[in-house]
Amino acid sequence: MSVKVKLGFVPSYRFAFTPWCAKMRDESLAVLRSLEGVEVVVPEKAPEGTEACPACGTTRTGAVSGLDEGDGVADYFISQKVDGVVLCPLDFGDERSASKIAEKLGVPVLLYATKEPPAIDNASLARVSDSYCGNLSMASGLYRRNIPFRFAGIFFPDEEELRHEFEVFVGAVAVVKALIGARIGQVGVRPATFETVAYDEVAMINKFQQNVVPANISDIVAAARGFADDDPRVQALIDQVRETHAILTVADDYLLSEAKVELALRDFYTQNKLSAMAVQCWPSIGRDMGISVCAMYGRLTEAEMLTACEVDVLGALAMIVNYHAGLGRIKPHFIDWTIQHRDNPNWLLAWHCGNAPVSLAADPEKVALRSRANMTGELPVREKDPTAGLHQFQIKPGVVTFCRLQEYDDEWKMLIATGEIVPSDEDLAGTWSWVAVRDHAELYRTLVEEGFVHHASMIHGDQTEILLEVCEFLDIEPILVL
Repeated sequence: MSVKVKLGFVPSYRFAFTPWCAKMRDESLAVLRSLEGVEVVVPEKAPEGTEACPACGTTRTGAVSGLDEGDGVADYFISQKVDGVVLCPLDFGDERSASKIAEKLGVPVLLYATKEPPAIDNASLARVSDSYCGNLSMASGLYRRNIPFRFAGIFFPDEEELRHEFEVFVGAVAVVKALIGARIGQVGVRPATFETVAYDEVAMINKFQQNVVPANISDIVAAARGFADDDPRVQALIDQVRETHAILTVADDYLLSEAKVELALRDFYTQNKLSAMAVQCWPSIGRDMGISVCAMYGRLTEAEMLTACEVDVLGALAMIVNYHAGLGRIKPHFIDWTIQHRDNPNWLLAWHCGNAPVSLAADPEKVALRSRANMTGELPVREKDPTAGLHQFQIKPGVVTFCRLQEYDDEWKMLIATGEIVPSDEDLAGTWSWVAVRDHAELYRTLVEEGFVHHASMIHGDQTEILLEVCEFLDIEPILVL
């Protein structure tokens, strides 16, 4: 798994660190450490005979109580570059130190309380935990500081519901981490008629501290032409293409040109440490290099270089959201909302020219690399075919989530919609799937009336809970269609 997050765990107590506090700390920590893709940072108990150093990662008990410990642990978390914070009152907890840590870090926060065990079996009948009550104090401390947080609920650490809450939080933290400070490559200019993919770079800076890294398409072409035909990297990519496609109806000259352009884009991506990029598809590459680049975008996305079509920069942001919400387990498909099914009114065609990663194919034996003019593969293969270079296959079935980010007048909104890919016996051009949704009329009306454009990112799995948390943490308006 390529997507990792680092969580800071704050086991909080008020006065005395009791055996119950130790039990809840250790059991909670064990669950957090068992999560896939997660590294946990937590203060440890200072060794016997040594003085605790919260800023170095040790406290008197291995938990946190009091402002001084809170300040120091916050500094420790900052030094460890923690991406999110999990707060838990082990007993009543200490809202001051917990709030201080959340305040200083400015990262997503998850809060949960522990359930109450039986009362102490003596004359006092005292409560053991009081986490239920103290959790309210901790929540109010976050609220009065305007710190957005997710309240998971009240659990014993071994309950599956808490594990689910942790997993949702991890996905949301991964998205926030990926969006804040992202570098987005823009290669070339948008198609002249596509005002829809226009964007405000200043709004991206103000909202997410992002940077757009531009490049002229001519710079990519020049870099591509600079590679020798026998360059080992060029030949390695050609071999990869041959190995990953069951059907090839393109000529050898396409494979050579594709490898060179792909290498140029890979170098641009890695040298600029990009998070995603949006690239000009047409007409320049076809004219200058004699190829189409759709399948290349799928190959780049497969290699974790997320690539959106037609210079759709906000579309690239949506790909970041989907990909990181899934912790990199599966790749997104950058789709076009295309048509409504003629016979099934709640089906829509999620399609694009041929840009899906081959790992998304329903049948690997039918993964084809085609020419735009020869999507059936029945025509003779042509050299110097500027329409060569499109994937042609159906996307595998399953539940999917659509995501689209849009900005108007410095206000951001996120479309969150779900559906299920329905297997089909048809043969269609490009990379495609029929997606059944609950109410197509509602979805389409929402797209129209909320100003969402004809592109979106689609990924397998239901990411609704994760994306709603992302919107909460980043103050984005969720537009939900389920």
